[in-house]
Amino acid sequence: PMPPPGATGATPAQVVVAALGPGAAQAAPPADLDDPMLAPTGGNRAAQQALEKRVAQTEAELAAARVAIQAATAAAAAPRAEQLPPLAAPDNSEIRVARTIQPSPIAPALDNAYTAFNSGDLDAAQQQYNDALSQDPNNRDALLGAATVAARQNQKDKAAAYYLRLLELSPNDGAATAGLIGLRQGDISLSEARLKAILATNPEAAPVLFALGNLYAQQGRWPDAQQAYFRAAGAAPENADYAFNLAVGLDRLNQPKLALTYYQRALALAQDRAVGFDRNALRKRMHELNTAAR
Repeated sequence: PMPPPGATGATPAQVVVAALGPGAAQAAPPADLDDPMLAPTGGNRAAQQALEKRVAQTEAELAAARVAIQAATAAAAAPRAEQLPPLAAPDNSEIRVARTIQPSPIAPALDNAYTAFNSGDLDAAQQQYNDALSQDPNNRDALLGAATVAARQNQKDKAAAYYLRLLELSPNDGAATAGLIGLRQGDISLSEARLKAILATNPEAAPVLFALGNLYAQQGRWPDAQQAYFRAAGAAPENADYAFNLAVGLDRLNQPKLALTYYQRALALAQDRAVGFDRNALRKRMHELNTAAR
């Protein structure tokens, strides 16, 4: 974690009132009752209260100044946006293509689609998912995979149609909701509410957490985005995109050591699968962080 900025050195003013000893009343000379500051009247108390009020106001101003200086120092230390690699899947919530055990004859098509997707052959992957859907039009894995491939090819209308079909079959499908929200980028507050509603019943839904993190990132709410990415990466620790976006979030929050750890993890996870980020940009940022740490 980033160490807090140093203190400003400013010390709030204090008023010290010395207590009188037992014999002070006899030793002290008679008060000049014509002096309003010495006269034992309400005016003296009012003056003291006014002084205390000014002191309190000064302390508040100093505290506010310290907070402002700390914020400015943190902002100056944080990396600039152009220094960081772009988030994985910034325009859509990439849903991880997952294989589950399926009965024949659809299983071979799903396996072939998954293999083609991870090798980067999106056209072949889409064809295999289409073959699977021709045999089972309501198969969730095939619909989700086809939507993901279409989104990766920037065919947003086509991807949205697959997600909508999934929601027709299961209105509470978190992955489909997250994918559709990521594609459409509509009312942010409404999208956030929908994602949180899903998380209320399924708090470990990794695609939904990832989509929520992307939603926060679009608004520059990096502390919230980092937390959402952290939960997504915890729920799906083998997902390279989730680890990568968590690294970017930590980088944005000026936590370079932790960011480097997750950049390294993302690169390791990306060795044999398709990912939504630029590996070269990731390596470049890792080199910059390693150089700065020396």
